[in-house]
Amino acid sequence: MTPEITVIVPYYNERETIRYTLERVAGQTLPSTRALFVNSSSTDDTSAIIDAWIAENQPRLTTRCENVFAGTDTPASSKNAGVRRAATEWVAFMDCGQNFQHDWLEKQFAYAQTHNLDIVSGVVYPSGRNWVDRCAVAQTYGYRRNRPCLPTTLIRRSIFERSGLLAEGRRAGYDAAWLLQLKKLGIPRGINGDVVIEYIGTNFSSNLPQLFRKSILYAKPSVALPGYNVPYVYAAASLVFLALLATAPSLAAALFAAYFLARTFAIPLLKARSAAFFRENPVAALFGGGIVGLVMDCGRLIGTWHGIYCYHLRRH
Repeated sequence: MTPEITVIVPYYNERETIRYTLERVAGQTLPSTRALFVNSSSTDDTSAIIDAWIAENQPRLTTRCENVFAGTDTPASSKNAGVRRAATEWVAFMDCGQNFQHDWLEKQFAYAQTHNLDIVSGVVYPSGRNWVDRCAVAQTYGYRRNRPCLPTTLIRRSIFERSGLLAEGRRAGYDAAWLLQLKKLGIPRGINGDVVIEYIGTNFSSNLPQLFRKSILYAKPSVALPGYNVPYVYAAASLVFLALLATAPSLAAALFAAYFLARTFAIPLLKARSAAFFRENPVAALFGGGIVGLVMDCGRLIGTWHGIYCYHLRRH
């Protein structure tokens, strides 16, 4: 019996990649019942491209494609809007800007059935496009390391009745918080390493100013998520460093040097669990890794403290 699946794809200014995403979602070897492309307040002509593509191609498709605008402006809220509209037993998440397999859904459903799972995710394989992007990947995902990700995930829709939806209005951190909730509830998630996605173009950021802005943008909404304490670790570390800078500057300088060396060497090795980044990009790794890590952390600190102010202090 063919399963009923709704694929949910949020989009924001994706005119360069949206046709690929439409074709690949609609051309799955296991066709979904519906595919909801949810507008996250896009400002370019992506929505018009989707409408035109659906009008031209829908008659030949098994999957019913829909362009949805629900007034959402973040990935989490757009995914939630899709889940609320889904009337199928299963839902699946995919993102624009990803290169994914034509049999992604078939592989995920087979894996879920074989292992008796209600949730199964695939992995993302990040590599980067230029030295800034590769250094950013090395500092976050891990260079050329498969990492489980929310795009590719197939979920029995009833799970959301137990776990709740994703945190509304969040651009980042919502996936980690939701996974922590699943773990708390004892709901297992399978990881299918045969389902791999890769970024089309830039993986993280193409230059340092963009990296700085993105770090601020993604750090702020990660504050005040249930069970997700990473932002508070960043905030506490910054206060400790400032206190040391005021009372013991030599110790603060030594700690900063240790931090910079860790950003340059230890963190990329630990994230990737291999030395591939250093073998393939020796100059960028040695001279750019620490700088990129510092830019990211400065942005994260600004975003984190802004989030603490917005989500905690301003409300009192």
